[in-house]
Amino acid sequence: MEKMRGRIVNIEKHQSLATYIKQGIKGPDQYKYDNYPGGNGTYVTGGEYYGTVLNVKIKVYDIDRSITFDVYEIILSLAGKKRISPQLLEVIESHEGDRVDVYTNDGINFSFDASVLLTAK
Repeated sequence: MEKMRGRIVNIEKHQSLATYIKQGIKGPDQYKYDNYPGGNGTYVTGGEYYGTVLNVKIKVYDIDRSITFDVYEIILSLAGKKRISPQLLEVIESHEGDRVDVYTNDGINFSFDASVLLTAK
């Protein structure tokens, strides 16, 4: 396993959501949508949650490129939590700019120790 030097350049949390919108509802039919948010012929009729990602972008100096890791599930597992609270996210984001070691066996698949993100500074 080869060890390389890197630096965390960006940490971002994203939620994937879809919203279903019904548009073009004429005046006489708008009463049917009174229970939905919206108005003026446009109503939100539903939505779906597709998941959350916590992307950690690391600049690896030895190969001169950036690699992005999704560590959301790993962080939940390590922290023993069901969700990432704003306080925990603040601790994680405080590690932007920190040096980390990145590991690879084949030069294609990379990994790093995500537990370093859980330590308070």
